[in-house]
Amino acid sequence: MIRMSRRFNGIHSLGSSSENPVIVAGLNLALSYENAAIDRLEKRISKTVVPEVKEKLKHHLVNTKAQQDRLKQRIEAIGGFMQPTSEKGKLPIPEPPSILKTMIENNSSNAEREVWESLNDLIIERAEAIMYKGGIQALELLKADKKTIDTLKKNLKEEQSFGDWLERNNPKIAKRLMTKQVEQSKKRAKKNKRQENEQAILEASVA
Repeated sequence: MIRMSRRFNGIHSLGSSSENPVIVAGLNLALSYENAAIDRLEKRISKTVVPEVKEKLKHHLVNTKAQQDRLKQRIEAIGGFMQPTSEKGKLPIPEPPSILKTMIENNSSNAEREVWESLNDLIIERAEAIMYKGGIQALELLKADKKTIDTLKKNLKEEQSFGDWLERNNPKIAKRLMTKQVEQSKKRAKKNKRQENEQAILEASVA
């Protein structure tokens, strides 16, 4: 009876991690986002046109799989009947109106899409960091065990590190990509103009 009263009277006694399904549900929520993040990272690695971004994404994919494993281990350790979820949460990526989204996807160059997606990378990393910070605060209030709190702190540190790298490097990479694109556009325009002039001269000589 004492054990049951602690389990169901959470306002007065939150109990340990294994006695509080809210904690396990929160860990599974974090896990669902990491499950989704792995899919996105793999897709980004296959499509990015920037070598240093590809390497950073690969490194963060390794970290994300480690984050996933840490969360699974804690859920299995304290979850009781609740098991690690295989579900994938929806990542916080801004979604433009469908018409605008179609226009962007159909008319953007590889460089422009890279700039767009790198911004989404940063938004996701900052959102995940906020999630982990909130989760740590919640765990502390719920008197969760130190191992569970340390798991979220480790994941938070890795998310912040990648987010910081993106925030430092995204502007430089975007500037480089856009400068190169403008230069290539000028070269194409110059080449087209030269070809038009040559064609005009040829047609005049034949006439």
